[in-house]
Amino acid sequence: MSRSRVVIAATSISMSVLLVVAGCGGSDSQRQALSAAQQQPDTGTQGAAPAAGDASTVPGDTSAVGNAPAAAPGDVTAPAAPDATKAKAKGTKTTDATTDATKPGGAAGGSGGAAPGGVLGPSDVGVTASTIKVGHIGIYSGPVGSFGDDLSQACRAGLQAINDSGGINGRKLDVIVRDDGWDATKGSNAVRDLVEREKVYALGCSMSVPTNDAITPYLDQQKVPNIGSDGWGEAQYAGAWSFPVGASGVNQAENLAEYQYKVQGVRTVGILRWNNTTGEAYEQAYKNVFESLGGKVLVTQAANFDDPGTTTFIAQCRTKNVDAITTQIDPGIFARMVREAAAQAYKPKFGYSGSAALYFQATPGLTGPTAEGTIATIDWVPDDPTGPAKTAVGYRAYKETVEKYYPKIDHSNWTKTGYVGSKLLQTVVKKLGVNVTRLGIKDELDKVTNFDTGIGPKLTFRPGQHRAHKTTYLVQLQKSGNQLVWRYLAGPIVNPRRGNN
Repeated sequence: MSRSRVVIAATSISMSVLLVVAGCGGSDSQRQALSAAQQQPDTGTQGAAPAAGDASTVPGDTSAVGNAPAAAPGDVTAPAAPDATKAKAKGTKTTDATTDATKPGGAAGGSGGAAPGGVLGPSDVGVTASTIKVGHIGIYSGPVGSFGDDLSQACRAGLQAINDSGGINGRKLDVIVRDDGWDATKGSNAVRDLVEREKVYALGCSMSVPTNDAITPYLDQQKVPNIGSDGWGEAQYAGAWSFPVGASGVNQAENLAEYQYKVQGVRTVGILRWNNTTGEAYEQAYKNVFESLGGKVLVTQAANFDDPGTTTFIAQCRTKNVDAITTQIDPGIFARMVREAAAQAYKPKFGYSGSAALYFQATPGLTGPTAEGTIATIDWVPDDPTGPAKTAVGYRAYKETVEKYYPKIDHSNWTKTGYVGSKLLQTVVKKLGVNVTRLGIKDELDKVTNFDTGIGPKLTFRPGQHRAHKTTYLVQLQKSGNQLVWRYLAGPIVNPRRGNN
């Protein structure tokens, strides 16, 4: 049996047995028993967990992702292998930086040892002589769970690589992973539990925009660093303790709108976007830039996962004969839209475009050949071996690191973002030496200048100015033999509109 880190808050022997059995594959009944046990309130002695379903426990707008029920107190979802069959199919190695919190120090504990400049010992919340406890939010279930787990795995690969190389100044990372199901309420409750009961030192490279947006005010209140977050939502840039490494969806929309008007010659557009605040922000940002240049947005529609409304949307775009359709939707809804257009014998003159949500290796297989020419925006050098990746000094390190632990990972915009977040965490904690404190790392992060990601943009943070990333690369679905693949198209494009923040 290979070791599998599961998110744990269990305190009983029976729960531990279920965790071990499920981690090894187990039977359906055993996994069902684990799932049932995980829904029970935690009766441990580590402190009170947040009330289930109380969206007010963490400030922030949770309406963007609906009103799904919040996680139960002590949510012990096991994201390392939420489905043993799925984990096996992805070819993931289950050894990683996360450890069983029921064991002091966990498997990532290790011996402390000495570091330059002093003697190791507890220095702040979540820091011991041998470990630094880090919380991490992943997307392992919910409407985008089929893609979301890869985002988390890239972060976890980076954190595990840190431990496998000896840790940071004599300490290893003890990482506790929680699944938010791409739901802000569930994620907010999980974060509060990590901060108030698990007593984590910081959050590290979490790639779920609903949760990162919602928890930003709470983390400022608690003075807990959120290091290397996705950065896709605008709310994250208002946090003094949040340090996003990805670019925002608004940044992508603005750069894409200008490219499509000035370079492609697009003059009229239809927009299909998620029915949430992230989608609203994308639509408004694209429209503001596109129409300021002289273009017209003729059709807009919000899409829900259970009813994306692509039939009506395509019919309207066809009637108004728009030049192009741009989107901020996941590959599943996008594929339905493209196939619906084909069924109506329609494709816009300049085809389709969209945000980084389209940039998954699985997308062209879902859409079929009529998606040829689709443009997507991404934040880092694309995987195309004929593009900028061939000269990016850190691209090989990124790819080798994440594939070492997750060989069949679906590379995307956010697998790179998660990896960069893990490297930023390592670099800044290392600068603190033995005195690892929350305030110390915040001060160090606010001084980061031209942090070399190795895969494109360099990042700089200043107090009150945490929009470190304003760069976009464009990729396009092009034919390669009998299939479509993502190829580098343009970039880097640096947004002049975002200013310092």
